[in-house]
Amino acid sequence: LFSDVDRRYRGMDNQVHSLKPGEENYSTYSLWDTYRAAHPLSTLTQGPRLPGMIGGLARMGQESPAGAPIWPLQGRETDTMIGYHSAAVLAEACIKGVPGVDYKAAYKVIRKRAFDDDVHGFGLYRQLGYIPADKVDESVSRTLEFAYSDWCASKLAAAVGAHEDARKLRERSRNYRNLFDSYIHFMRGKKADGTWVTPYFPQSLGHDQKRWRDYTETNGWQATFLNQHDLYGYMQMFGGEKAFEAKLDALFNAPSDLDHGSLDDISGLVGQYAHGNEPSHHVAYLYAYAGALPKTQSRVRMLMKAMYRAEPNGLEGNEDCGQMSAWYVLSALGLYTVDPVSGVYVFGSPLVNRARLALGNGWHLSIVAEGNGPDKVYVSGVRLNGKAWSRSWISHDTLMRGGELRFLMSATPNPAFGARLADRPPSFV
Repeated sequence: LFSDVDRRYRGMDNQVHSLKPGEENYSTYSLWDTYRAAHPLSTLTQGPRLPGMIGGLARMGQESPAGAPIWPLQGRETDTMIGYHSAAVLAEACIKGVPGVDYKAAYKVIRKRAFDDDVHGFGLYRQLGYIPADKVDESVSRTLEFAYSDWCASKLAAAVGAHEDARKLRERSRNYRNLFDSYIHFMRGKKADGTWVTPYFPQSLGHDQKRWRDYTETNGWQATFLNQHDLYGYMQMFGGEKAFEAKLDALFNAPSDLDHGSLDDISGLVGQYAHGNEPSHHVAYLYAYAGALPKTQSRVRMLMKAMYRAEPNGLEGNEDCGQMSAWYVLSALGLYTVDPVSGVYVFGSPLVNRARLALGNGWHLSIVAEGNGPDKVYVSGVRLNGKAWSRSWISHDTLMRGGELRFLMSATPNPAFGARLADRPPSFV
Protein backbone atom coordinates (compact mmCIF):
# COMPACT_ATOMS: atom_id res chain seq x y z
CA LEU A 1 0.00 0.00 0.00
CA PHE A 2 1.22 3.47 -0.86
CA SER A 3 -1.10 5.92 0.88
CA ASP A 4 -1.45 7.80 4.20
CA VAL A 5 -3.86 6.99 7.01
CA ASP A 6 -6.12 9.87 5.88
CA ARG A 7 -6.51 8.11 2.49
CA ARG A 8 -4.37 10.65 0.64
CA TYR A 9 -1.53 9.65 -1.66
CA ARG A 10 0.95 11.32 -3.98
CA GLY A 11 0.17 10.14 -7.48
CA MET A 12 2.33 9.45 -10.51
CA ASP A 13 1.68 13.07 -11.56
CA ASN A 14 3.31 14.28 -8.31
CA GLN A 15 -0.03 15.67 -7.17
CA VAL A 16 -1.81 14.79 -3.93
CA HIS A 17 -5.02 12.80 -4.43
CA SER A 18 -7.64 11.38 -2.09
CA LEU A 19 -8.88 7.83 -2.41
CA LYS A 20 -12.57 7.23 -2.93
CA PRO A 21 -14.41 4.52 -0.99
CA GLY A 22 -13.28 1.11 -2.20
CA GLU A 23 -10.09 2.43 -3.79
CA GLU A 24 -6.54 1.64 -2.72
CA ASN A 25 -3.20 2.96 -3.90
CA TYR A 26 -0.35 0.50 -4.36
CA SER A 27 3.17 0.80 -5.69
CA THR A 28 6.13 -1.42 -6.62
CA TYR A 29 4.74 -3.27 -9.65
CA SER A 30 7.64 -5.18 -11.20
CA LEU A 31 5.39 -5.94 -14.15
CA TRP A 32 7.93 -7.50 -16.54
CA ASP A 33 8.51 -10.12 -13.85
CA THR A 34 5.26 -10.43 -11.93
CA TYR A 35 2.72 -10.69 -14.76
CA ARG A 36 3.93 -14.25 -15.32
CA ALA A 37 3.01 -15.91 -12.00
CA ALA A 38 2.80 -13.45 -9.09
CA HIS A 39 -0.32 -11.72 -10.39
CA PRO A 40 -1.97 -15.00 -11.50
CA LEU A 41 -1.32 -16.43 -8.02
CA SER A 42 -3.01 -13.34 -6.57
CA THR A 43 -6.11 -13.97 -8.70
CA LEU A 44 -6.42 -17.35 -6.98
CA THR A 45 -5.61 -16.38 -3.42
CA GLN A 46 -6.01 -12.61 -2.89
CA GLY A 47 -9.56 -11.96 -4.08
CA PRO A 48 -10.47 -9.18 -1.59
CA ARG A 49 -7.31 -7.21 -2.46
CA LEU A 50 -7.63 -7.49 -6.22
CA PRO A 51 -10.02 -4.58 -6.91
CA GLY A 52 -7.66 -2.20 -5.11
CA MET A 53 -4.52 -3.65 -6.74
CA ILE A 54 -5.90 -3.70 -10.27
CA GLY A 55 -7.95 -0.52 -9.97
CA GLY A 56 -4.89 1.26 -8.61
CA LEU A 57 -2.81 0.10 -11.57
CA ALA A 58 -5.44 1.42 -13.98
CA ARG A 59 -5.65 4.77 -12.16
CA MET A 60 -1.85 4.97 -12.12
CA GLY A 61 -1.81 4.92 -15.90
CA GLN A 62 -4.32 7.76 -16.04
CA GLU A 63 -2.30 9.90 -13.61
CA SER A 64 1.18 9.20 -14.94
CA PRO A 65 2.71 11.57 -17.52
CA ALA A 66 4.48 8.46 -18.85
CA GLY A 67 1.18 6.72 -19.61
CA ALA A 68 0.79 2.95 -19.35
CA PRO A 69 2.79 1.70 -16.34
CA ILE A 70 5.96 -0.27 -17.04
CA TRP A 71 7.68 -0.55 -13.62
CA PRO A 72 6.22 1.91 -11.05
CA LEU A 73 8.20 2.21 -7.83
CA GLN A 74 7.36 4.45 -4.86
CA GLY A 75 4.86 6.44 -6.88
CA ARG A 76 7.19 7.07 -9.83
CA GLU A 77 7.68 5.42 -13.21
CA THR A 78 11.15 3.90 -13.43
CA ASP A 79 10.69 3.05 -17.14
CA THR A 80 12.65 -0.12 -16.42
CA MET A 81 12.43 -3.28 -18.54
CA ILE A 82 10.54 -3.80 -21.78
CA GLY A 83 7.09 -4.38 -23.25
CA TYR A 84 4.00 -2.75 -21.77
CA HIS A 85 2.97 -5.50 -19.41
CA SER A 86 0.42 -3.50 -17.46
CA ALA A 87 -1.70 -4.69 -20.40
CA ALA A 88 -1.14 -8.29 -19.26
CA VAL A 89 -2.18 -7.64 -15.66
CA LEU A 90 -5.22 -5.56 -16.62
CA ALA A 91 -6.36 -8.00 -19.31
CA GLU A 92 -5.93 -10.99 -17.01
CA ALA A 93 -7.99 -9.30 -14.29
CA CYS A 94 -10.69 -8.39 -16.80
CA ILE A 95 -10.88 -11.89 -18.28
CA LYS A 96 -11.00 -13.41 -14.79
CA GLY A 97 -13.77 -11.07 -13.68
CA VAL A 98 -12.04 -8.95 -11.03
CA PRO A 99 -14.79 -6.46 -10.05
CA GLY A 100 -14.67 -2.76 -9.28
CA VAL A 101 -12.29 -1.75 -12.08
CA ASP A 102 -13.07 0.70 -14.88
CA TYR A 103 -11.68 -1.44 -17.69
CA LYS A 104 -12.83 0.96 -20.42
CA ALA A 105 -10.81 3.76 -18.84
CA ALA A 106 -7.88 1.39 -18.41
CA TYR A 107 -8.04 0.41 -22.06
CA LYS A 108 -7.79 4.06 -23.14
CA VAL A 109 -4.38 4.20 -21.44
CA ILE A 110 -3.29 0.89 -22.98
CA ARG A 111 -4.59 1.91 -26.40
CA LYS A 112 -2.49 5.08 -26.40
CA ARG A 113 0.62 3.01 -25.76
CA ALA A 114 -0.34 0.40 -28.35
CA PHE A 115 -1.18 2.77 -31.21
CA ASP A 116 0.34 6.20 -30.52
CA ASP A 117 3.35 6.24 -28.18
CA ASP A 118 6.85 5.99 -29.60
CA VAL A 119 8.93 4.57 -26.76
CA HIS A 120 11.75 2.02 -26.81
CA GLY A 121 11.48 1.57 -30.58
CA PHE A 122 7.71 1.13 -30.65
CA GLY A 123 7.34 3.43 -33.66
CA LEU A 124 9.73 1.28 -35.68
CA TYR A 125 7.96 -1.83 -34.43
CA ARG A 126 4.65 -0.57 -35.79
CA GLN A 127 6.25 0.55 -39.06
CA LEU A 128 8.39 -2.50 -39.86
CA GLY A 129 6.82 -5.26 -37.79
CA TYR A 130 10.01 -5.60 -35.76
CA ILE A 131 12.59 -3.41 -34.07
CA PRO A 132 15.83 -3.16 -36.08
CA ALA A 133 18.94 -4.33 -34.26
CA ASP A 134 21.02 -1.52 -35.78
CA LYS A 135 18.64 1.15 -34.47
CA VAL A 136 17.57 0.11 -30.95
CA ASP A 137 19.37 -1.92 -28.30
CA GLU A 138 17.85 -5.23 -27.12
CA SER A 139 15.75 -5.26 -30.29
CA VAL A 140 14.85 -8.96 -30.36
CA SER A 141 13.53 -9.09 -26.81
CA ARG A 142 11.72 -5.78 -27.26
CA THR A 143 10.00 -7.05 -30.40
CA LEU A 144 8.91 -10.30 -28.80
CA GLU A 145 7.69 -8.66 -25.59
CA PHE A 146 5.78 -6.00 -27.57
CA ALA A 147 4.14 -8.84 -29.50
CA TYR A 148 2.95 -10.50 -26.30
CA SER A 149 1.78 -7.15 -24.89
CA ASP A 150 -0.17 -6.65 -28.13
CA TRP A 151 -1.85 -10.01 -27.55
CA CYS A 152 -2.82 -8.98 -24.02
CA ALA A 153 -4.07 -5.60 -25.23
CA SER A 154 -6.18 -7.36 -27.88
CA LYS A 155 -7.95 -9.35 -25.17
CA LEU A 156 -8.68 -6.21 -23.16
CA ALA A 157 -9.85 -4.39 -26.29
CA ALA A 158 -12.28 -7.20 -27.15
CA ALA A 159 -13.59 -7.26 -23.58
CA VAL A 160 -14.50 -3.55 -23.67
CA GLY A 161 -16.03 -3.72 -27.15
CA ALA A 162 -13.16 -2.23 -29.21
CA HIS A 163 -13.32 -5.08 -31.70
CA GLU A 164 -11.45 -3.46 -34.60
CA ASP A 165 -8.59 -2.58 -32.26
CA ALA A 166 -8.67 -6.15 -31.00
CA ARG A 167 -8.38 -7.51 -34.54
CA LYS A 168 -5.41 -5.28 -35.36
CA LEU A 169 -3.61 -6.07 -32.13
CA ARG A 170 -4.27 -9.77 -32.47
CA GLU A 171 -2.66 -9.82 -35.90
CA ARG A 172 0.20 -7.59 -34.76
CA SER A 173 0.90 -9.99 -31.89
CA ARG A 174 2.27 -12.34 -34.54
CA ASN A 175 5.13 -9.96 -35.29
CA TYR A 176 7.38 -12.50 -33.57
CA ARG A 177 7.47 -14.22 -36.98
CA ASN A 178 9.57 -11.41 -38.38
CA LEU A 179 12.63 -12.26 -36.26
CA PHE A 180 12.53 -16.05 -36.62
CA ASP A 181 15.30 -17.44 -38.77
CA SER A 182 13.71 -20.52 -40.34
CA TYR A 183 17.11 -21.82 -41.46
CA ILE A 184 18.66 -22.11 -37.97
CA HIS A 185 15.39 -22.07 -35.95
CA PHE A 186 16.42 -19.26 -33.61
CA MET A 187 15.18 -15.75 -32.89
CA ARG A 188 17.84 -13.29 -34.00
CA GLY A 189 18.43 -9.63 -34.73
CA LYS A 190 17.52 -8.09 -38.06
CA LYS A 191 18.69 -4.78 -39.48
CA ALA A 192 16.44 -2.02 -40.79
CA ASP A 193 17.24 -3.13 -44.35
CA GLY A 194 15.83 -6.60 -43.61
CA THR A 195 19.13 -8.50 -43.42
CA TRP A 196 20.17 -10.59 -40.43
CA VAL A 197 22.87 -9.22 -38.18
CA THR A 198 26.11 -11.17 -37.98
CA PRO A 199 27.89 -12.85 -36.36
CA TYR A 200 25.26 -14.95 -34.61
CA PHE A 201 25.82 -17.29 -31.66
CA PRO A 202 22.74 -18.42 -29.69
CA GLN A 203 24.58 -18.26 -26.36
CA SER A 204 25.58 -14.63 -27.02
CA LEU A 205 23.85 -11.46 -25.79
CA GLY A 206 24.07 -9.90 -29.24
CA HIS A 207 25.98 -9.27 -32.39
CA ASP A 208 28.23 -6.52 -31.00
CA GLN A 209 28.34 -6.54 -27.21
CA LYS A 210 30.42 -3.35 -27.06
CA ARG A 211 27.57 -1.46 -28.67
CA TRP A 212 24.51 -3.63 -29.23
CA ARG A 213 22.82 -6.29 -27.17
CA ASP A 214 20.06 -8.02 -29.08
CA TYR A 215 18.39 -9.47 -25.97
CA THR A 216 17.20 -8.29 -22.56
CA GLU A 217 18.80 -10.35 -19.78
CA THR A 218 18.67 -13.39 -22.07
CA ASN A 219 20.48 -14.82 -25.06
CA GLY A 220 19.36 -16.35 -28.34
CA TRP A 221 18.56 -19.72 -26.77
CA GLN A 222 16.23 -18.31 -24.16
CA ALA A 223 14.63 -15.66 -26.39
CA THR A 224 13.68 -18.32 -28.93
CA PHE A 225 11.12 -19.62 -26.42
CA LEU A 226 9.58 -16.29 -25.40
CA ASN A 227 6.36 -17.08 -27.30
CA GLN A 228 3.55 -17.52 -24.76
CA HIS A 229 0.39 -16.91 -26.76
CA ASP A 230 0.58 -18.55 -30.20
CA LEU A 231 2.22 -21.89 -29.53
CA TYR A 232 0.55 -23.92 -32.27
CA GLY A 233 1.34 -21.30 -34.90
CA TYR A 234 4.89 -21.09 -33.57
CA MET A 235 5.45 -24.86 -33.65
CA GLN A 236 4.83 -24.92 -37.37
CA MET A 237 7.78 -22.59 -37.90
CA PHE A 238 10.04 -25.28 -36.43
CA GLY A 239 8.51 -27.94 -38.65
CA GLY A 240 5.74 -29.21 -36.37
CA GLU A 241 5.24 -30.37 -32.80
CA LYS A 242 7.93 -33.05 -32.83
CA ALA A 243 10.52 -30.62 -34.13
CA PHE A 244 9.44 -28.11 -31.49
CA GLU A 245 9.72 -30.77 -28.78
CA ALA A 246 13.21 -31.60 -30.04
CA LYS A 247 14.17 -27.92 -29.89
CA LEU A 248 12.98 -27.78 -26.27
CA ASP A 249 15.09 -30.87 -25.55
CA ALA A 250 18.07 -29.14 -27.16
CA LEU A 251 17.58 -26.09 -24.92
CA PHE A 252 17.71 -28.17 -21.73
CA ASN A 253 20.55 -30.38 -22.98
CA ALA A 254 22.83 -27.74 -24.50
CA PRO A 255 26.16 -26.99 -22.80
CA SER A 256 25.68 -24.41 -20.04
CA ASP A 257 28.62 -22.28 -21.08
CA LEU A 258 27.87 -18.61 -21.63
CA ASP A 259 29.42 -16.12 -23.98
CA HIS A 260 32.14 -13.86 -22.62
CA GLY A 261 30.56 -10.78 -21.05
CA SER A 262 27.28 -12.50 -20.22
CA LEU A 263 25.07 -11.08 -17.47
CA ASP A 264 24.65 -12.30 -13.91
CA ASP A 265 20.89 -12.33 -14.57
CA ILE A 266 21.34 -15.44 -16.74
CA SER A 267 21.57 -17.88 -13.85
CA GLY A 268 20.08 -21.14 -12.63
CA LEU A 269 21.15 -22.84 -15.82
CA VAL A 270 19.95 -26.25 -16.98
CA GLY A 271 21.53 -26.45 -20.38
CA GLN A 272 20.67 -22.99 -21.74
CA TYR A 273 17.40 -22.81 -19.82
CA ALA A 274 17.87 -20.06 -17.18
CA HIS A 275 15.50 -20.43 -14.24
CA GLY A 276 17.14 -17.56 -12.38
CA ASN A 277 15.47 -15.01 -14.65
CA GLU A 278 11.81 -14.65 -15.45
CA PRO A 279 11.69 -14.99 -19.27
CA SER A 280 12.37 -18.72 -18.92
CA HIS A 281 9.70 -19.43 -16.32
CA HIS A 282 7.02 -20.75 -18.68
CA VAL A 283 9.35 -22.81 -20.86
CA ALA A 284 9.21 -26.19 -19.07
CA TYR A 285 5.43 -26.10 -19.48
CA LEU A 286 5.63 -25.74 -23.26
CA TYR A 287 6.03 -29.52 -23.66
CA ALA A 288 2.33 -29.80 -22.77
CA TYR A 289 1.42 -27.95 -25.97
CA ALA A 290 3.48 -30.46 -27.98
CA GLY A 291 1.64 -33.39 -26.38
CA ALA A 292 4.68 -34.38 -24.28
CA LEU A 293 3.28 -33.67 -20.80
CA PRO A 294 5.60 -36.16 -18.99
CA LYS A 295 8.57 -34.01 -19.99
CA THR A 296 6.92 -31.00 -18.36
CA GLN A 297 6.35 -33.07 -15.23
CA SER A 298 9.93 -34.30 -14.89
CA ARG A 299 11.46 -30.91 -15.72
CA VAL A 300 9.24 -28.97 -13.33
CA ARG A 301 9.82 -31.36 -10.43
CA MET A 302 13.57 -31.18 -11.02
CA LEU A 303 13.48 -27.35 -11.08
CA MET A 304 11.53 -27.15 -7.82
CA LYS A 305 14.13 -29.32 -6.13
CA ALA A 306 17.26 -27.80 -7.68
CA MET A 307 16.43 -24.10 -7.83
CA TYR A 308 14.86 -23.61 -4.38
CA ARG A 309 16.86 -24.54 -1.29
CA ALA A 310 16.21 -23.79 2.39
CA GLU A 311 19.48 -21.99 2.95
CA PRO A 312 21.01 -18.53 2.54
CA ASN A 313 21.14 -17.62 -1.13
CA GLY A 314 18.77 -20.52 -1.74
CA LEU A 315 17.13 -18.93 -4.77
CA GLU A 316 18.93 -19.32 -8.09
CA GLY A 317 17.99 -15.82 -9.16
CA ASN A 318 16.54 -12.43 -8.23
CA GLU A 319 13.22 -12.75 -6.39
CA ASP A 320 11.90 -9.74 -8.36
CA CYS A 321 8.97 -8.77 -6.14
CA GLY A 322 7.67 -12.29 -5.68
CA GLN A 323 7.89 -13.85 -9.14
CA MET A 324 10.50 -16.49 -8.28
CA SER A 325 8.46 -17.61 -5.27
CA ALA A 326 5.14 -17.42 -7.11
CA TRP A 327 6.52 -19.80 -9.76
CA TYR A 328 7.38 -22.22 -6.98
CA VAL A 329 4.01 -21.94 -5.20
CA LEU A 330 1.96 -22.46 -8.37
CA SER A 331 4.24 -25.26 -9.57
CA ALA A 332 4.11 -26.96 -6.16
CA LEU A 333 0.32 -26.96 -6.56
CA GLY A 334 0.68 -28.60 -9.98
CA LEU A 335 -0.41 -25.52 -11.95
CA TYR A 336 1.13 -22.79 -14.10
CA THR A 337 -0.09 -19.96 -16.33
CA VAL A 338 1.90 -19.98 -19.57
CA ASP A 339 -0.40 -17.26 -20.95
CA PRO A 340 -2.10 -15.53 -17.99
CA VAL A 341 -4.69 -13.68 -20.09
CA SER A 342 -6.01 -16.99 -21.49
CA GLY A 343 -7.39 -17.90 -18.07
CA VAL A 344 -5.76 -21.35 -18.38
CA TYR A 345 -3.53 -23.26 -15.96
CA VAL A 346 -1.29 -25.99 -17.40
CA PHE A 347 -0.72 -29.05 -15.23
CA GLY A 348 2.77 -29.87 -14.04
CA SER A 349 3.94 -32.12 -11.21
CA PRO A 350 2.56 -31.16 -7.77
CA LEU A 351 5.18 -31.19 -5.04
CA VAL A 352 2.76 -30.92 -2.09
CA ASN A 353 0.74 -33.94 -1.02
CA ARG A 354 -2.27 -31.83 -0.11
CA ALA A 355 -3.21 -28.14 -0.19
CA ARG A 356 -6.36 -26.15 0.53
CA LEU A 357 -6.87 -22.75 -1.09
CA ALA A 358 -9.34 -20.16 0.17
CA LEU A 359 -10.47 -18.67 -3.12
CA GLY A 360 -11.86 -15.48 -1.66
CA ASN A 361 -15.33 -16.00 -3.08
CA GLY A 362 -16.58 -18.22 -0.28
CA TRP A 363 -15.31 -21.37 -2.01
CA HIS A 364 -12.32 -23.55 -1.25
CA LEU A 365 -10.21 -25.69 -3.55
CA SER A 366 -8.50 -28.81 -2.29
CA ILE A 367 -5.53 -30.13 -4.27
CA VAL A 368 -4.47 -33.70 -3.56
CA ALA A 369 -1.47 -35.54 -5.03
CA GLU A 370 -2.41 -39.18 -4.44
CA GLY A 371 0.59 -41.50 -4.04
CA ASN A 372 3.04 -38.61 -4.23
CA GLY A 373 6.71 -39.08 -3.40
CA PRO A 374 10.25 -38.14 -4.48
CA ASP A 375 10.16 -40.84 -7.17
CA LYS A 376 6.52 -40.25 -8.13
CA VAL A 377 6.93 -37.20 -10.37
CA TYR A 378 4.54 -38.22 -13.15
CA VAL A 379 0.80 -37.58 -13.31
CA SER A 380 -0.93 -40.68 -14.61
CA GLY A 381 -4.37 -39.07 -14.44
CA VAL A 382 -6.47 -36.30 -12.90
CA ARG A 383 -9.87 -36.30 -11.25
CA LEU A 384 -12.01 -33.24 -10.61
CA ASN A 385 -14.62 -33.73 -7.90
CA GLY A 386 -14.36 -37.47 -8.40
CA LYS A 387 -14.73 -37.44 -12.19
CA ALA A 388 -11.95 -38.31 -14.63
CA TRP A 389 -10.36 -35.26 -16.28
CA SER A 390 -8.52 -35.95 -19.54
CA ARG A 391 -7.13 -32.48 -20.28
CA SER A 392 -3.62 -31.34 -19.40
CA TRP A 393 -5.02 -27.99 -18.30
CA ILE A 394 -7.88 -26.42 -16.39
CA SER A 395 -9.59 -23.04 -16.62
CA HIS A 396 -9.60 -20.34 -13.97
CA ASP A 397 -13.39 -20.33 -13.90
CA THR A 398 -13.44 -24.07 -13.14
CA LEU A 399 -10.90 -23.74 -10.32
CA MET A 400 -12.81 -20.83 -8.79
CA ARG A 401 -15.87 -23.06 -8.32
CA GLY A 402 -13.88 -24.95 -5.73
CA GLY A 403 -14.05 -28.65 -4.92
CA GLU A 404 -11.25 -31.19 -5.18
CA LEU A 405 -8.57 -31.46 -7.86
CA ARG A 406 -6.83 -34.83 -7.47
CA PHE A 407 -3.61 -35.78 -9.22
CA LEU A 408 -2.81 -39.50 -9.47
CA MET A 409 0.97 -39.74 -9.16
CA SER A 410 3.18 -42.46 -10.61
CA ALA A 411 6.85 -43.39 -10.91
CA THR A 412 6.39 -44.03 -14.63
CA PRO A 413 5.13 -41.58 -17.25
CA ASN A 414 1.73 -41.91 -18.85
CA PRO A 415 2.37 -40.59 -22.38
CA ALA A 416 -1.33 -40.84 -23.26
CA PHE A 417 -2.48 -38.34 -20.62
CA GLY A 418 -2.96 -34.93 -22.23
CA ALA A 419 -1.48 -36.11 -25.53
CA ARG A 420 -4.54 -35.76 -27.77
CA LEU A 421 -4.76 -32.37 -29.47
CA ALA A 422 -8.22 -31.90 -27.99
CA ASP A 423 -6.76 -32.34 -24.50
CA ARG A 424 -3.84 -29.95 -24.88
CA PRO A 425 -3.94 -26.35 -23.61
CA PRO A 426 -5.60 -23.88 -25.98
CA SER A 427 -3.50 -21.12 -27.52
CA PHE A 428 -4.27 -18.00 -29.59
CA VAL A 429 -7.98 -18.19 -28.76
